[in-house]
Amino acid sequence: MPLFALFLVSLLLPRSFSDSNSMIVTYGKPINYTASYSHTSTTWEECVGACYQSLSCVLAHTPESPINCKLFDVNKVFEVEKLESSSESLVAFKAINSGNTCPTGDNPPTFGNSRNQGTASNQIANYTYDIDYSVDETWQLSYTAIPVCPNGWTQFVRPSTNWCIQVIGGPDVTYTQSQALTNCENLESTLTGLETIAERDFVANTAIVLLGEDYPEHAGFWVSGTRKPECYADGWESISYCTGTNLQQFDFTDGYLTNYAGYTWDYRQPDRNLNGPWANCIQIWMRNQAKFPQYNYTLFANGNADDAVCDVVDYQSYHLRGFACGKIPEVPVGAI
Repeated sequence: MPLFALFLVSLLLPRSFSDSNSMIVTYGKPINYTASYSHTSTTWEECVGACYQSLSCVLAHTPESPINCKLFDVNKVFEVEKLESSSESLVAFKAINSGNTCPTGDNPPTFGNSRNQGTASNQIANYTYDIDYSVDETWQLSYTAIPVCPNGWTQFVRPSTNWCIQVIGGPDVTYTQSQALTNCENLESTLTGLETIAERDFVANTAIVLLGEDYPEHAGFWVSGTRKPECYADGWESISYCTGTNLQQFDFTDGYLTNYAGYTWDYRQPDRNLNGPWANCIQIWMRNQAKFPQYNYTLFANGNADDAVCDVVDYQSYHLRGFACGKIPEVPVGAI
């Protein structure tokens, strides 16, 4: 059997976590590991395929004869000794091979003496790992857990970081902006901003689900944004960034915003509510289209932003029924 006959096994077997992983076959044996498990393979091809199909497996090993397939999971194997073909000891590394070509050089898993990488996951976390070749003729594997959003949070990609959002609220609860912020802080987060239209639509669509089909009114949900003091003190009209729809007139507790594209102002907003208590905090609108068909939902889209009075829960003809929290992903406990 050619040594690299199974190298492109990734072309034949489906994967879900990383389609760029392949199985790279060479001679060697694991010498530093904490656990392995047997697989009932009768051929080396089956052994390699079993590792490839398992999201948690990073290495397969067996003598050429008789076959005794051992699989090694992520964060369980750390060093593999390089051997000659006379050893008849086979190993297969799960590693990235975006070009789908056979490696060259003396050290196939690392394409010579360069670094290679792979991805795998277990019940705790997703991981990336590096494969390095050392001068003592061993391959070293080192692992990094990928930060993820906790259960109940949805992850979005931002230019500065990935970002987790959770929407909280319902038809029978109300919140001031300070109450919403405190609730987010209790979840080790803050009121989320709206980096993109995708984030805005997610918050709005989730809020509508939380309100329920029978919710009979308009509703607002708090998001990050509080008007700067100089933008409501006497003379604010003379400060250019305090006027119109300019978002520079607001401070944001969400410190990972970069372009604010998810803040789409509702028709003729922000209006400051100059005839009553000043509206200095940002909420977004929810309107049940089935119950309010008279609205032009191009101008009055769900998720559009409006400035609202920060410390009230019943504002004009609607209620502040919820809020959206945001935080950066975290490495799961136990992943390291």
